[in-house]
Formats: sequence, C-alpha cells, structure tokens
Amino acid sequence: MKKGVFFLLIFTVFSAALYTQENPSVTIVNNTGYTVWYVYISQTASEQWGEDLLGREVLHSGTSTTFRLPFPINVVNRYDIQLVDLDGDSYTKWDLLVAPGSRIVFTFDDFDVENLETNDGPPITIVNNTGYTVLYVYISSTESDNWGLDRLDRDQVLQNGESFTLPLPFDLDIIDRYDIQLVDLDGDTYTKWDVLITPNSRIVFTFDDFD
Repeated sequence: MKKGVFFLLIFTVFSAALYTQENPSVTIVNNTGYTVWYVYISQTASEQWGEDLLGREVLHSGTSTTFRLPFPINVVNRYDIQLVDLDGDSYTKWDLLVAPGSRIVFTFDDFDVENLETNDGPPITIVNNTGYTVLYVYISSTESDNWGLDRLDRDQVLQNGESFTLPLPFDLDIIDRYDIQLVDLDGDTYTKWDVLITPNSRIVFTFDDFD
C-alpha cells in the first residue's frame, strides 16, 4: 500500500474539524535513533496521509508526544502511522488497532527499507545452471511485495553455465534475507525464497528451482 503526501483543501478543512477534544489521544514514542520532523496519522481505509501533525516541532529520539486522533474510536479504530526523519527516511506502522491512550513505540525495525534501495550493498554471485538462457534477474528483500527492476543490462543475457555478480540493494545490517528470481527466454521462472545472504555469497540456480 502506497500513500501520497497530498490532499485536497476540502479534505484538510474537514479533517481539521474532526480533531476535536472529544476524540481520544495516543502517545507516539520515537525510539528510531533519529530526529523525526513529520508525523502522519491516517485511517487505514484512506489513500492519503493528510497533514503533518508536528508542525514546527520535532520529535527527538528517546522522546514522546501525544496526538489526538481524527475520529472517535467507535467511528475509526484502525490507523496507519508514519514518522519521517531529518533525512527523509520513513518509519511506518500499518493497520494498527488503536485504543484510547495507546502508547505506540517506533524503533528502527519500522524503517521503510524500500525507500533506501541504492544497490550499494556487498556483492553476490548468481550462477545459472538451469539449462536455459536467462533474460532477467530480480532480487528483492523477502519482506517486500515487489521484485523491482531487472538487474541485468538491457542487452545482457545469462547463458546456462554462466555467472553474474551484482551488488545487493542494501547493506546486510539492514537486510540479510532476499528472494531471488531468474526468468528464462520462454518466460519460465526459477525462484529462491527467503535466502539468508552473507558477503560474497555464491547462489546456484538449477532446474530444481523451476516454479
């Protein structure tokens, strides 16, 4: 689920009117290790984050602040909450069941790793022993729902028996488990799921990995 940080003026006015003293409050604790500049709270059913709730304040790591929810609990009790730090990195909790007075602790485990993909991680080598020519190679964090871009060059193929070395999308201290998929010239796929990666791993695909 992706949400854009934008909203219509009429939505803003409506939302502001709903932030009343009758609505319950929740406390957000920033234990991410970084200073947070923006806080967004949105009902899970919404496709928009709405406005930043911190305003001109910041939320230092190790501190907390209390926010009033936009709706009464008997109207909406499931929310998505996102923090954004000084570097623009985000930390998100999705589909939270919220109760009045809830204390919601954010840590670095809530970091949205898909926003950091740089392909600057350590190298791994993929060996094609499938028996077929591979046209596409995908590597994605096991927690991600998306494969991302093909890692072979546009005019590059991986013949049977050949190997290909590529950098990981992230450092291993951030992500060390990946799904890896090869696609051959017939469109058939060969996938290894939830692979624990170490630096300079050599990952051999055979026909046994055929989907």
